[in-house]
Amino acid sequence: MPSQMDHVADVKNGGVELHRLYKLYDFPDFVKSAQPDKSLEVPRGTQVTACADPVRKQFWCHTKAACWLSHLFYHEKKAEFHPNDRAQIEKRLNAYAASWDIKAACDAIVARWSELHKAADDNLPDSAFAYVWTGNDGTKVRQYPLRSAMEVKAAAEWLHRHRDVIPFKTRHVMAGKILEKAASFGAGIKDHVEFLEKQAGRGVCEPSEVVSLIEKRAYLVPEGAGVTFDDDGKPSGGLRAHFLKMAKTVKDLPRVALQADMLVKLADTLDTLDRQLGVVGKYSDIIQRPEDVIFKATFNKVASELASHVATTSGNLYEKEAFKKLSVEDVEALFGSDFVSQVRTPLGGIDPEKMAEEVATLPRPDAQLLDNLLSENGIIPAMRKAASAKQGLTSAQMEQIAAQYMNM
Repeated sequence: MPSQMDHVADVKNGGVELHRLYKLYDFPDFVKSAQPDKSLEVPRGTQVTACADPVRKQFWCHTKAACWLSHLFYHEKKAEFHPNDRAQIEKRLNAYAASWDIKAACDAIVARWSELHKAADDNLPDSAFAYVWTGNDGTKVRQYPLRSAMEVKAAAEWLHRHRDVIPFKTRHVMAGKILEKAASFGAGIKDHVEFLEKQAGRGVCEPSEVVSLIEKRAYLVPEGAGVTFDDDGKPSGGLRAHFLKMAKTVKDLPRVALQADMLVKLADTLDTLDRQLGVVGKYSDIIQRPEDVIFKATFNKVASELASHVATTSGNLYEKEAFKKLSVEDVEALFGSDFVSQVRTPLGGIDPEKMAEEVATLPRPDAQLLDNLLSENGIIPAMRKAASAKQGLTSAQMEQIAAQYMNM
């Protein structure tokens, strides 16, 4: 964000923005007749308390005309401020407007701004807005335009802050749009990337953790919820049984049940259940947010970690730097002197990068021997491949089971 973006800074730089706004807004007479040296400039000795944004020393309100112009420039630039800053600036602007008795004139700025931006927004496609909602009567609501890096950042902050109010299905769509636009504009949303990727379904999970996630939800469901009885009074079905069946499907056939589209459906289903159970807003280490488990290892996080990790043919992922803990003697005893000569540093230790290159190509039996050596030295894998995935299913069987899961 520029250090200054008010009318005073603009005039110092030629007044291009002021000239543009003059064509769009109806300037009141008290602004047109104001003395430029008092309203377009800041007289020497004026206290910084006359600013609506004293931190950056901008949006001066030392005269009636300056106050109106500060309102104008602020409303044109407010999307570029953090929400917390906006609240403080608007509070001070409104206080000065009341003090100068120009509230009506300042309200006219807001009305005109809304009119101008609505006309421009009407020509934008739905994809240019983070939030699009259509009511049963066909009425469409579009909010949080994504026309610039700052608007993208504002939308990301808003979505993160209100995550518990917005259903996962809506968060999923919004996050995908925000990430796409962020990449396009180069928006600085580093603090929100992991959150957004989880909402957008861009991540992978540990099957056993997903099974546990579903089972915990199942036992939160009242025992009799959804249970039906036959003519003999024998109970069957019920919401708890439904989710326990879902957990069993994931446990027995994770490769089938945990495909990308099904993960999104599962996150949406559990989010809906959480809202019915009143769990939303009360998450903990025991009852976690569905997306935090289902998309635990986000793509961006995995990509960054892969640069510092190496995968072995035995199905484990190790941090490269951990190889420094190995002694040359132990490695030589296991793989021979030729191997050691490839991974040794000039000073006689193990070079983690060279070791990683060799480790990645080890045959599976040798990789398993390495697993044992690493374990003996207190080095554990950063991640393991799911060992429970069953092999040998035909395409027809996979489609049948997938259809069953989708209809559960």
